[in-house]
Amino acid sequence: MPHQLPLVQSIPHAGLSVPPSVADRLSIDDVTIYNECDLWNDQIFDFAHPSLRPEAAALAVVDMPIARVLIDANRPPDSLDNPDGAVKSQTSYGDFIYAKSLRREEQERLLAEEWQPFHTRLDAALRGHAGDARLFLDCHNMAQHGPSAYGDPGQVRPLLCIANFGDTNGDFVAANGPLTAPAEFVRRAAQIAGTLFGDLSLLQPDSQRPAPVVALNQPFVGGYILRHYCDAAYQRRIGSGYVGLMVEINRGLFVGDQSTRTPIQPPNQAAIAAVRQRLYRWVQAILPLLEQD
Repeated sequence: MPHQLPLVQSIPHAGLSVPPSVADRLSIDDVTIYNECDLWNDQIFDFAHPSLRPEAAALAVVDMPIARVLIDANRPPDSLDNPDGAVKSQTSYGDFIYAKSLRREEQERLLAEEWQPFHTRLDAALRGHAGDARLFLDCHNMAQHGPSAYGDPGQVRPLLCIANFGDTNGDFVAANGPLTAPAEFVRRAAQIAGTLFGDLSLLQPDSQRPAPVVALNQPFVGGYILRHYCDAAYQRRIGSGYVGLMVEINRGLFVGDQSTRTPIQPPNQAAIAAVRQRLYRWVQAILPLLEQD
């Protein structure tokens, strides 16, 4: 029986399912849904996988079955007017998702029926393990180059991004709000990640623009999930105390250099295993740092 890591994981973007209520309304197809997904994240961040030693598992893993191109659990519930909000109307490449825009009441129903259950389960997991969890890990992966409708279109992305709402050194940035993990901790976490991931290569490397191995808060500083569940007032309400990180893994390591029309392929299990093993070793290495605080 695996021992438990003092860790709660959120995996909000790995789903591929489509809510039946909108299945016949879509102007995008399965290929687009596939390329908008955090592909195979349930496998990448599976720390209870039998190939890993020593055997261990998180206290809880909360995932989202619905495709993130439709319902984004990492967006606030009051973002319905945002095309990239909780109930999306455009893809990360700027394509319209629906042939006819959803009415506000349809958006609100999707929010209640699809977005809210994920957050109810995540809240229950954190409350249920209050006092035991030392680390909250919001688990993501990202396209090798920034999608055209994002803030970094075409830009090279690191193999690994670690986010705490800080700057590129992990330090406090007033505009971003409180840090979700101490700056020194995230710097040490980045150093360890750099050692562990430094031997991996992208499946389709860009010889003109090599990707950095690890970056702090670049291209992402964190999202709604990290901010909401690491808020000091929230942790006081549930009687817990943990630090939080958002981790983004470059899909170029195990999928390739995608566009919105990259063909659907089965998971590359060898590449997934290589990333998973390093992520697991990374978590095993950074958890003891929290005991030193």
